[in-house]
Amino acid sequence: MPVKTRSKAALHKRLTTRPSDERIELILQVLAASPVRLQKLSAGRSAAELMTPLGAGERSFKRDLTHLIYCAERGTDPIFHALILKEPFVPRIHAERDWGALMKYEAFEIPELMAYFSFRRAALLHILHGLKRPQWDRSVRREGVKRTESVYHWARGLSLHEYGHLEDLANKLGVPF
Repeated sequence: MPVKTRSKAALHKRLTTRPSDERIELILQVLAASPVRLQKLSAGRSAAELMTPLGAGERSFKRDLTHLIYCAERGTDPIFHALILKEPFVPRIHAERDWGALMKYEAFEIPELMAYFSFRRAALLHILHGLKRPQWDRSVRREGVKRTESVYHWARGLSLHEYGHLEDLANKLGVPF
């Protein structure tokens, strides 16, 4: 089922901070669509084109892809911690400055990165689709933040973040979103 929202702003309006079955389904749709959209955005472009910045001071497609991977990895850890641990806690690790500096995914080829992103997304969706409604409310405490943040909160944030980047990439590449 395709996501009918056409902008991050519109998606943000639909995905309020209060979980519902409809909002959870929309999050699952957005997360499932991300690898497909990345494939479509890169289709027919050479490796050189995908590694060229999309404008002055802009990232390349490949750089955006690695950014999305770093953020997806850091964004799914709290979900896993909330579902596994009794008193889950997430340390402050910045997706690019810390995680990216260690992982250096930029060294990999785009097809490998796309396959990795797609596999990790399939694994996440497998878990999320299997959750009972109360599991979406399971929470984790993040370092430096007093409130706890639910599985719904983290999945919502991940879907909004990716949607915004994909919308931006489509605009820069001149491709309908």
